[in-house]
Amino acid sequence: MSTDQSDEGRPNGETEPVPEEEPVPDEKFGSKEGRLIYLRPADEKELGRVVAARGGYKSVPHLLREYLSRSLIPRIREGRCFPGRLLAETTGRASSGASGKSPTGGKSPAGDSAKGQAESQARTKIQLGLESWEPVEAAARALTGAVRRLEERRAREGGAGALPFCRCGEAEVVRAAAREIATWSRGGPPELFSQESACRWLGPSREDSAKEGASRREPGREPPHQVLPILPGRERGGKPVQYYITEEAKKRLKSKGAQLGQTGSDLARRATRMLIRRVEEAPAEALRHITEESRLYREPREGKTSGFQVYLAVKTKRRVERAVARLNQRPGRGDRLGQLDVLQAAARLAIEAPDEKMRPPLPGASG
Repeated sequence: MSTDQSDEGRPNGETEPVPEEEPVPDEKFGSKEGRLIYLRPADEKELGRVVAARGGYKSVPHLLREYLSRSLIPRIREGRCFPGRLLAETTGRASSGASGKSPTGGKSPAGDSAKGQAESQARTKIQLGLESWEPVEAAARALTGAVRRLEERRAREGGAGALPFCRCGEAEVVRAAAREIATWSRGGPPELFSQESACRWLGPSREDSAKEGASRREPGREPPHQVLPILPGRERGGKPVQYYITEEAKKRLKSKGAQLGQTGSDLARRATRMLIRRVEEAPAEALRHITEESRLYREPREGKTSGFQVYLAVKTKRRVERAVARLNQRPGRGDRLGQLDVLQAAARLAIEAPDEKMRPPLPGASG
């Protein structure tokens, strides 16, 4: 089931106010191997906007990890990327990172040209931690092989257009992921390096300004990110609601969130939108789920707000209210449902749904 991303964004620096839930650590690598990667400043800044505006991503490295594993690497593995354009946009002296190696594997000359130094200075670095870099390295080998085969074919058959004569490394793969996300965020197409029209969006300039991005947006397309507005007199966006579930359910929700690099609140918000959409599209199915009994639920305690507190977007809160009203208007309904029933069922959905359903939608994904 697709999710609704129209109201999920969160302002930069926003944290969950619920005392029992700590943000998921991202930069403490633990078992992850961290590597230094250089990105174009404009791309890195755009990735920061995506993180700030979309719920579920805790940092730029978290966003890149998800995008690499779920989008770019599978497309490279399946041969659904244009390797020449990808490498032309991601290779250069600055791709050496901290190692000082050139893309071809040798040491960079001590006397770099002024142009090379300027390119290197026009990059910003991030530390990216992955459980294993082997999938990224395999993708890099696949891209290198694809470019070599393309070179050989052009040598035999002839063809126009220069190819990047260099070896692809893991840094180029990561930069390609960053460029795809950033281009989409500026109003371009998703999965840029799988598009035949990629050159229309990349163009001769390597640093697209926000003004250029706005002018290139498809007709009628709104900017993809909408940050939750902060209500008058409040310090943060959204409205607090209580999900009345057992302590065991809270633990399972937060544990599942941590496994997916999120918080229990992230999962509860996403599952609430999923359930609302189910009410709108398949009300009978949604009603069965909502009215099923579960040991994960508990009744509110008199005079106490002891539920699992989550902040919902105002729009989502209104959709919950409309969903309740719609279910209660169905012919033959006996006991009336309330917001409590829908939120409890949403929390159970977050716990029981497959992990893939509860991951944050990738930039450019529909719905």
